[in-house]
Amino acid sequence: MNWKTLSIGLIVIVVVLAAVVGYLAAVRPSKTVMTVTATPTSNKTIVIFYFNPAPANFWYNLVTQGVQTAVEQLRSLGYNVKYEEFDATTVSQQISQLEQAAALHPNIIVIGTVSNAVQGELLKLRQEGIIVILVDRDVPNRAARNLYLGTNNVLAAEKELLAFLTYLREQNVPTPWKFVLVTGLPGVETLALRTEGFENVLQPLVQNGTAQILGVIQANQDDQAQAYATISAVVPKYGTSVTAYLDANLLTAIANVEALRATGYKIGKGGIYVLGFDAQLPTWLQLIQNGTVIMSIQQTPFTMGYWAVWAGFYIYTGQLNLPANATIYTPTYVVVSCNATYSMILDHIAPPPTYLLLLAQQLTPQNPAIQAPSYYAYDCMENTGLVPAPPGLNSPWPVPAGSDQSFVATGFH
Repeated sequence: MNWKTLSIGLIVIVVVLAAVVGYLAAVRPSKTVMTVTATPTSNKTIVIFYFNPAPANFWYNLVTQGVQTAVEQLRSLGYNVKYEEFDATTVSQQISQLEQAAALHPNIIVIGTVSNAVQGELLKLRQEGIIVILVDRDVPNRAARNLYLGTNNVLAAEKELLAFLTYLREQNVPTPWKFVLVTGLPGVETLALRTEGFENVLQPLVQNGTAQILGVIQANQDDQAQAYATISAVVPKYGTSVTAYLDANLLTAIANVEALRATGYKIGKGGIYVLGFDAQLPTWLQLIQNGTVIMSIQQTPFTMGYWAVWAGFYIYTGQLNLPANATIYTPTYVVVSCNATYSMILDHIAPPPTYLLLLAQQLTPQNPAIQAPSYYAYDCMENTGLVPAPPGLNSPWPVPAGSDQSFVATGFH
């Protein structure tokens, strides 16, 4: 991207931010003050460690921003928060850092795991009374953490594809619809779960003849150039018979668009559709905004990090007792052309911590998992089927009363 394009992009973002702030101000309730029920004392100290498995990754940078924002809010409430970040990117490094953490005995650990191989160290930390909050990726041994906060990847993929199928029906795209699934390399659980979600939606349609799965492509989700090489070798095989490519990853989806362009195929309405996952990179958002990519599903990494710190705080201060296997799936949003720019705002705001608390209080030993609503969904294409009817900026739950500590919990950062 050259400097001229970047400058234009920044100007557009500033204009859109101003417009969306106005929109939010118009629709948000008159009272936006949220509450925290614990009363801090001047000598109250909380030690929080954050383990970032991908410090150079744009997506995890948003998780980090969420963590840091929550830490600063706790400090603003009068807590003496001692905060430290760790940035191991390999299994051996992260295990070593967790061993160091055990010796320092923090109160709360927020961690994005490099691999399931670190769960043994997490279990040791829990056994020593340290609160362990996982973000983005869970581990098989649920006893190794107090809470998991992240995307329900199966449900998110189902949500996106169901919205897309509604669009195909409204556009009178003839059946059978033909799909190619693009997943990641073997062993990447999150991408496998997203592909599972796509397949869950498609299987009934395959059985009744409404849809066909032409094939499944395994592409490198971490290397766009390698993903392009893999996908471009397969695109000519399917030609223009494909209705849509369903990508379980953002980088493979961008590579998919490039591969289709290289063949000269029309992409988007009237051509071959591409669905992707995530909505963070400006390049990807521009493809959605101009209609090249029909749809994506947005995760909320900022919320994961932000809620993780607050969850640890609520547990540490005795306001929250979680059942075993506690899981809160963070909000997701369907992103289409008319709300693609708006979606950038959602990367920097989070539902208030009281909403997290109210979700967590609904967990039981029989039902230890819950999906958070899409609080800030923006239905810019009403009656098109592209975006479900939004709940707007209001929560279905009231803000708890009786607190002596108040603050504005969300905002633009």
